[in-house]
Amino acid sequence: MLTFITKINPGVIWLLFAIATDVLSTFYSAKANGLVNKLDQGIALVLYLVSFTCAAIALKYMQAGILYVLWSGLGVIATAALAKVFLGQHIDVAGWVGIGFITIGLMIIAQYSNIDV
Repeated sequence: MLTFITKINPGVIWLLFAIATDVLSTFYSAKANGLVNKLDQGIALVLYLVSFTCAAIALKYMQAGILYVLWSGLGVIATAALAKVFLGQHIDVAGWVGIGFITIGLMIIAQYSNIDV
């Protein structure tokens, strides 16, 4: 039943943690209103440290180019969605088109590329 989990590259799991904590840290930085809310900014700082640590561990299992492309692309998509839903930020047509291109680019890279940096 859970055999598919054993086939997942551990780097992907670490990368997903890196992306999630990076997106959350950006969310908390936005909530901090610059440096006005010190608690939110402190949470953001800790989450950034966790994010970079997870990404460093992920590099043991995957190529740096793939890691960075997935991290930045999925991070942009998740951050935009989080900002729209929880911070009420507006995404215009050009923004949605750009997010669509990022998604298509990620799919092309995941399917056809052998990036090595």
